[in-house]
Amino acid sequence: MMSASNNAKAIMCELTANHPVDGNSFVLHCTWTGHAPKAGQFFMIKPARFSFFLPRPIGVFEFNPVQNMVKFLITRHGKGTEELSQTQAGDKMQLIGPLGNAWADFLPDNGSAALVGGGAGVAPLSALVAEKPDYNFHFYAGFKTGFRDKEQEDVMLGAGKNAKKIVVSAEDGINALNGRIVDFLFEPENYDVVFSCGPFEMLKALMIKCKKRNVPCFVSMESRMACGVGACLGCTIRTVKGNRRCCADGPIFSSEDIIIDE
Repeated sequence: MMSASNNAKAIMCELTANHPVDGNSFVLHCTWTGHAPKAGQFFMIKPARFSFFLPRPIGVFEFNPVQNMVKFLITRHGKGTEELSQTQAGDKMQLIGPLGNAWADFLPDNGSAALVGGGAGVAPLSALVAEKPDYNFHFYAGFKTGFRDKEQEDVMLGAGKNAKKIVVSAEDGINALNGRIVDFLFEPENYDVVFSCGPFEMLKALMIKCKKRNVPCFVSMESRMACGVGACLGCTIRTVKGNRRCCADGPIFSSEDIIIDE
């Protein structure tokens, strides 16, 4: 599948809001006047005032073409995302994108799909629900800790809360099913396809489950990226077809291609 990265542009945008969701997650609201992103694609983001040379790859959480606004749900997991969490409204941000392939590239025209997200991995799946509002999506969202209130739940789930069915789990069991979200996808064979984004261990468990049930499964992979367009070869992942670039060949891959026994 050809990437849509040929539509990518580098544009200096303005951060209009940095909305804290909890102690570890936040949503950035940025202006965007370039090519409209599709669910599953990502941007390379770099604030104008940034101590690191390389930008950070962040998946699209929401795009509003009327307001020319793109949102990113981010969880702190390193120095780069920590700096992004400190940005403020009015800051200038360089966005390069949209990059990579999209969920719609692998979505059957008719049928049903299970969307399985872990943590901030719910973001690109929520974007797909917004992009295809009439599709029969069942949204499975898993988190380490449960939501403290309805506002936090609404922000984290985004458009995912409009799916035909919603299942939310938390490892602490607070205001959610107690456990890991993959365990609550009891019968993946009831779906025409399964899409997933989140921590690799979650993806691995899901890929194994889908393979046993002979269910098509596509996962959005993460890897450290430098350029985002496939030039540096720094984000290669192992597949049965050889090494593939997570940014230019993905980030979405068929689970049948991913080598998981490492």
